[in-house]
Amino acid sequence: MQKSITPREIAENVAIATSTFYNIDNPSDLIRANVAINAMRTATDLGYSVALIDGGSPGELLDEFRKYGAKVFQEKERAAPGMFGPGRRQSFQEAYNLGKPIVAWVEPEKEGYVPELWKTAEPILEGKTDLVVPKRKSLDSYPEFQAREEELGNLFFKNLTGYDLDVWIGPRTWNRNITNYFTGYDGKFGDKWESIFMPILKAIHDEKRISGVEINYTHPKEQTEIEKGDLKFDLKRVEQLSCLTNNMFAYWQHLHSQ
Repeated sequence: MQKSITPREIAENVAIATSTFYNIDNPSDLIRANVAINAMRTATDLGYSVALIDGGSPGELLDEFRKYGAKVFQEKERAAPGMFGPGRRQSFQEAYNLGKPIVAWVEPEKEGYVPELWKTAEPILEGKTDLVVPKRKSLDSYPEFQAREEELGNLFFKNLTGYDLDVWIGPRTWNRNITNYFTGYDGKFGDKWESIFMPILKAIHDEKRISGVEINYTHPKEQTEIEKGDLKFDLKRVEQLSCLTNNMFAYWQHLHSQ
Protein backbone atom coordinates (compact mmCIF):
# COMPACT_ATOMS: atom_id res chain seq x y z
CA MET A 1 0.00 0.00 0.00
CA GLN A 2 1.35 3.43 -0.96
CA LYS A 3 2.18 5.64 2.01
CA SER A 4 -0.04 8.73 2.16
CA ILE A 5 1.70 12.09 2.15
CA THR A 6 1.54 14.06 5.39
CA PRO A 7 0.29 17.65 5.77
CA ARG A 8 3.86 18.83 6.41
CA GLU A 9 5.16 17.07 3.29
CA ILE A 10 2.41 18.81 1.33
CA ALA A 11 3.29 22.18 2.91
CA GLU A 12 6.92 21.80 1.88
CA ASN A 13 5.71 21.78 -1.74
CA VAL A 14 3.85 25.09 -1.42
CA ALA A 15 5.02 28.69 -1.77
CA ILE A 16 2.65 31.23 -0.20
CA ALA A 17 2.23 34.59 -1.92
CA THR A 18 0.99 37.49 0.20
CA SER A 19 1.17 41.29 0.37
CA THR A 20 1.04 43.79 3.23
CA PHE A 21 0.79 47.46 4.02
CA TYR A 22 0.05 48.59 7.58
CA ASN A 23 -0.07 51.94 9.30
CA ILE A 24 0.46 50.81 12.89
CA ASP A 25 -0.78 54.17 14.21
CA ASN A 26 -4.22 53.06 13.03
CA PRO A 27 -5.86 50.77 15.65
CA SER A 28 -7.45 48.54 13.00
CA ASP A 29 -4.16 48.20 11.10
CA LEU A 30 -2.30 47.39 14.30
CA ILE A 31 -4.69 44.53 15.06
CA ARG A 32 -4.38 43.25 11.51
CA ALA A 33 -0.58 43.51 11.61
CA ASN A 34 -0.40 41.39 14.76
CA VAL A 35 -2.65 38.77 13.16
CA ALA A 36 -0.38 38.81 10.09
CA ILE A 37 2.72 38.24 12.23
CA ASN A 38 1.06 35.18 13.78
CA ALA A 39 0.01 33.94 10.36
CA MET A 40 3.56 34.16 8.99
CA ARG A 41 4.94 32.37 12.03
CA THR A 42 2.32 29.63 11.69
CA ALA A 43 3.02 29.23 7.98
CA THR A 44 6.77 28.80 8.29
CA ASP A 45 6.42 26.57 11.37
CA LEU A 46 4.20 24.28 9.30
CA GLY A 47 6.78 24.07 6.49
CA TYR A 48 5.50 26.60 3.94
CA SER A 49 7.75 29.02 2.10
CA VAL A 50 6.46 32.62 2.09
CA ALA A 51 7.03 35.45 -0.39
CA LEU A 52 5.74 38.70 1.10
CA ILE A 53 5.48 41.99 -0.81
CA ASP A 54 5.17 45.12 1.32
CA GLY A 55 3.95 48.51 0.19
CA GLY A 56 5.43 50.67 2.94
CA SER A 57 4.92 49.22 6.44
CA PRO A 58 7.34 50.18 9.25
CA GLY A 59 10.73 48.48 9.15
CA GLU A 60 10.30 46.91 12.59
CA LEU A 61 7.19 45.11 11.36
CA LEU A 62 9.02 43.80 8.30
CA ASP A 63 11.78 42.57 10.60
CA GLU A 64 9.14 40.55 12.48
CA PHE A 65 8.06 38.91 9.24
CA ARG A 66 11.67 38.12 8.36
CA LYS A 67 12.33 36.74 11.84
CA TYR A 68 9.68 34.11 11.22
CA GLY A 69 11.13 33.09 7.87
CA ALA A 70 9.17 35.10 5.31
CA LYS A 71 11.10 36.40 2.30
CA VAL A 72 10.20 40.10 2.27
CA PHE A 73 10.31 42.27 -0.86
CA GLN A 74 9.47 45.93 -1.31
CA GLU A 75 6.69 46.68 -3.76
CA LYS A 76 8.35 47.67 -7.04
CA GLU A 77 5.44 49.38 -8.78
CA ARG A 78 3.91 52.09 -6.60
CA ALA A 79 0.23 51.68 -7.28
CA ALA A 80 -2.46 54.32 -6.88
CA PRO A 81 -3.99 54.33 -3.37
CA GLY A 82 -6.23 51.31 -2.88
CA MET A 83 -4.97 49.49 -5.97
CA PHE A 84 -3.81 46.09 -4.73
CA GLY A 85 -3.15 44.47 -8.10
CA PRO A 86 0.52 45.37 -8.76
CA GLY A 87 1.70 44.22 -5.33
CA ARG A 88 -0.27 41.01 -5.53
CA ARG A 89 1.07 40.17 -8.98
CA GLN A 90 4.58 40.76 -7.70
CA SER A 91 3.87 38.37 -4.83
CA PHE A 92 2.61 35.72 -7.27
CA GLN A 93 5.82 36.04 -9.26
CA GLU A 94 8.11 35.94 -6.22
CA ALA A 95 6.30 32.88 -4.88
CA TYR A 96 6.66 31.22 -8.29
CA ASN A 97 10.37 32.05 -8.21
CA LEU A 98 10.77 29.97 -5.04
CA GLY A 99 10.45 26.92 -7.29
CA LYS A 100 7.76 25.00 -5.41
CA PRO A 101 5.28 22.96 -7.48
CA ILE A 102 2.32 24.80 -5.92
CA VAL A 103 1.62 28.50 -5.34
CA ALA A 104 -1.01 29.72 -2.89
CA TRP A 105 -2.33 33.25 -2.47
CA VAL A 106 -3.21 33.94 1.19
CA GLU A 107 -4.26 37.27 2.68
CA PRO A 108 -1.87 37.99 5.56
CA GLU A 109 -4.69 38.20 8.13
CA LYS A 110 -5.99 34.69 7.33
CA GLU A 111 -4.16 33.15 10.30
CA GLY A 112 -6.86 30.55 10.93
CA TYR A 113 -6.74 29.39 7.32
CA VAL A 114 -3.02 28.57 7.22
CA PRO A 115 -3.32 25.22 9.09
CA GLU A 116 -6.01 24.20 6.56
CA LEU A 117 -4.09 25.23 3.45
CA TRP A 118 -2.60 21.80 2.87
CA LYS A 119 -6.09 20.44 2.08
CA THR A 120 -6.27 22.68 -0.99
CA ALA A 121 -2.81 21.68 -2.20
CA GLU A 122 -3.27 17.92 -1.85
CA PRO A 123 -5.50 17.36 -4.92
CA ILE A 124 -3.12 19.46 -7.03
CA LEU A 125 -0.14 17.36 -5.97
CA GLU A 126 -2.19 14.27 -6.81
CA GLY A 127 -2.77 15.61 -10.32
CA LYS A 128 -6.55 15.82 -9.88
CA THR A 129 -7.00 19.54 -10.48
CA ASP A 130 -5.20 22.72 -11.53
CA LEU A 131 -6.67 25.33 -9.20
CA VAL A 132 -8.46 25.08 -5.86
CA VAL A 133 -10.67 27.60 -4.11
CA PRO A 134 -11.22 26.77 -0.43
CA LYS A 135 -14.83 26.59 0.74
CA ARG A 136 -15.81 27.71 4.24
CA LYS A 137 -18.25 25.58 6.21
CA SER A 138 -19.77 28.67 7.81
CA LEU A 139 -19.59 32.46 7.77
CA ASP A 140 -20.95 32.80 11.30
CA SER A 141 -17.66 34.18 12.64
CA TYR A 142 -17.81 37.18 10.28
CA PRO A 143 -19.54 40.51 10.84
CA GLU A 144 -23.11 39.97 9.63
CA PHE A 145 -22.92 42.62 6.90
CA GLN A 146 -19.75 41.10 5.47
CA ALA A 147 -21.20 37.59 5.56
CA ARG A 148 -24.28 38.66 3.58
CA GLU A 149 -22.16 40.58 1.05
CA GLU A 150 -19.91 37.57 0.47
CA GLU A 151 -22.87 35.22 0.06
CA LEU A 152 -24.28 37.55 -2.62
CA GLY A 153 -20.90 37.73 -4.35
CA ASN A 154 -20.55 33.96 -4.46
CA LEU A 155 -24.10 33.62 -5.80
CA PHE A 156 -23.33 36.13 -8.55
CA PHE A 157 -20.19 34.18 -9.49
CA LYS A 158 -22.22 30.95 -9.68
CA ASN A 159 -24.88 32.59 -11.86
CA LEU A 160 -22.16 34.07 -14.10
CA THR A 161 -19.99 30.98 -14.59
CA GLY A 162 -21.99 27.97 -13.42
CA TYR A 163 -19.26 27.21 -10.86
CA ASP A 164 -20.36 26.97 -7.21
CA LEU A 165 -17.17 28.28 -5.60
CA ASP A 166 -16.51 30.30 -2.44
CA VAL A 167 -14.49 32.86 -4.38
CA TRP A 168 -15.13 35.62 -1.83
CA ILE A 169 -13.01 33.83 0.79
CA GLY A 170 -9.87 35.24 -0.87
CA PRO A 171 -7.23 32.45 -0.82
CA ARG A 172 -6.53 30.41 -3.95
CA THR A 173 -4.11 27.52 -4.53
CA TRP A 174 -2.80 26.50 -7.95
CA ASN A 175 -0.30 24.44 -9.90
CA ARG A 176 2.74 26.64 -10.55
CA ASN A 177 2.37 25.85 -14.27
CA ILE A 178 -0.70 28.12 -14.46
CA THR A 179 0.84 31.01 -12.50
CA ASN A 180 0.75 33.05 -15.73
CA TYR A 181 -3.03 33.33 -15.27
CA PHE A 182 -2.36 35.32 -12.09
CA THR A 183 0.72 37.26 -13.14
CA GLY A 184 -0.69 37.95 -16.61
CA TYR A 185 -3.92 39.74 -15.71
CA ASP A 186 -3.28 43.33 -16.84
CA GLY A 187 -5.73 45.21 -14.62
CA LYS A 188 -7.80 46.59 -17.52
CA PHE A 189 -11.03 45.34 -15.95
CA GLY A 190 -10.26 46.70 -12.49
CA ASP A 191 -7.18 46.36 -10.31
CA LYS A 192 -8.37 46.80 -6.75
CA TRP A 193 -9.64 43.34 -5.77
CA GLU A 194 -9.87 41.92 -9.29
CA SER A 195 -6.34 40.45 -9.45
CA ILE A 196 -7.44 37.31 -7.61
CA PHE A 197 -10.84 36.99 -9.33
CA MET A 198 -10.18 37.55 -13.05
CA PRO A 199 -7.56 34.75 -13.29
CA ILE A 200 -10.22 32.26 -12.18
CA LEU A 201 -12.61 33.49 -14.86
CA LYS A 202 -9.87 33.11 -17.49
CA ALA A 203 -8.99 29.63 -16.22
CA ILE A 204 -12.66 28.57 -16.40
CA HIS A 205 -12.94 29.99 -19.91
CA ASP A 206 -9.82 28.03 -20.93
CA GLU A 207 -11.27 24.85 -19.41
CA LYS A 208 -8.66 24.40 -16.70
CA ARG A 209 -9.66 22.08 -13.89
CA ILE A 210 -11.11 24.17 -11.04
CA SER A 211 -12.18 22.64 -7.72
CA GLY A 212 -13.55 23.65 -4.35
CA VAL A 213 -12.23 22.02 -1.17
CA GLU A 214 -14.04 22.39 2.14
CA ILE A 215 -11.95 23.75 5.01
CA ASN A 216 -12.49 24.75 8.61
CA TYR A 217 -12.02 28.47 9.01
CA THR A 218 -12.90 30.96 11.73
CA HIS A 219 -12.45 34.66 11.04
CA PRO A 220 -10.16 36.43 13.55
CA LYS A 221 -12.31 37.50 16.49
CA GLU A 222 -10.35 40.75 16.95
CA GLN A 223 -11.01 41.75 13.36
CA THR A 224 -14.71 40.92 13.57
CA GLU A 225 -15.08 42.94 16.76
CA ILE A 226 -13.50 46.06 15.34
CA GLU A 227 -15.44 45.90 12.04
CA LYS A 228 -18.95 44.82 13.00
CA GLY A 229 -21.44 47.68 13.04
CA ASP A 230 -18.88 50.11 11.60
CA LEU A 231 -20.48 51.82 8.61
CA LYS A 232 -17.09 52.58 7.04
CA PHE A 233 -16.46 48.86 6.68
CA ASP A 234 -20.04 48.26 5.49
CA LEU A 235 -19.56 50.85 2.75
CA LYS A 236 -16.29 49.18 1.76
CA ARG A 237 -18.16 45.88 1.36
CA VAL A 238 -20.81 47.53 -0.80
CA GLU A 239 -18.08 49.05 -2.97
CA GLN A 240 -16.33 45.70 -3.25
CA LEU A 241 -19.51 43.87 -4.28
CA SER A 242 -20.41 46.52 -6.86
CA CYS A 243 -16.91 46.78 -8.35
CA LEU A 244 -16.30 43.06 -8.58
CA THR A 245 -19.67 42.03 -9.94
CA ASN A 246 -19.69 44.72 -12.63
CA ASN A 247 -16.07 44.14 -13.62
CA MET A 248 -16.36 40.34 -13.63
CA PHE A 249 -19.44 40.58 -15.85
CA ALA A 250 -17.57 42.86 -18.26
CA TYR A 251 -14.48 40.61 -18.31
CA TRP A 252 -16.58 37.45 -18.80
CA GLN A 253 -18.27 39.06 -21.79
CA HIS A 254 -14.86 40.09 -23.12
CA LEU A 255 -13.52 36.53 -22.84
CA HIS A 256 -16.48 35.14 -24.74
CA SER A 257 -16.28 37.77 -27.47
CA GLN A 258 -12.79 36.78 -28.58
